Amino acid sequence: MIESQKLNFRKLDSTDFDFLFRYHSDPELTKYLPLGKPYPKDKVIAYLDNRINHWQQHHFGTFIISLKSTSQTVGYCGLEYVKETEFIDIRYGVIRDAWGGGIANEAANRCIEFGFMDLKLDRIFGAAEPENLPSLAVLRKIGMRPCIGYDFYGDVVDYFQITKSDYLKKHNKSFNPTLISTALR
Repeated sequence: MIESQKLNFRKLDSTDFDFLFRYHSDPELTKYLPLGKPYPKDKVIAYLDNRINHWQQHHFGTFIISLKSTSQTVGYCGLEYVKETEFIDIRYGVIRDAWGGGIANEAANRCIEFGFMDLKLDRIFGAAEPENLPSLAVLRKIGMRPCIGYDFYGDVVDYFQITKSDYLKKHNKSFNPTLISTALR
């Protein structure tokens, strides 16, 4: 579907349950997710169903990311509508073994590029709990700036956004229709 220098991205599907269950069973990986603790099996099933339904309904969503060098699945990243709004949010998570290698930054950057260049979005949001310093660092590194006046998830998170014009300035890019990925074809 899409790729980056070190990563392959593919549409998340029902075969990803085992990976997602392992991911969502780790207390360290789930402490900043909505439940704040490991997810029981039924919640992981619902999580997966929601991601699949988003793809079916909108033709974009969360990708499973894997290393090109080994094909190892290392996380997920993607863009999704915030439930019952017209706002699109970036979401990402990387397994502990891949922390510190720039995987979240690379994946998030590629998904932001996908959103602006392929989906032709004008703005993308991000959110993270104030204590989730690594996630806040990713949002800042991909060019997002803090924003106020939004409340998608309650006041427990800090909100960020990036506009297409800010993205294009940051990366010295202009819209190029030949960059359209196969994800939308």
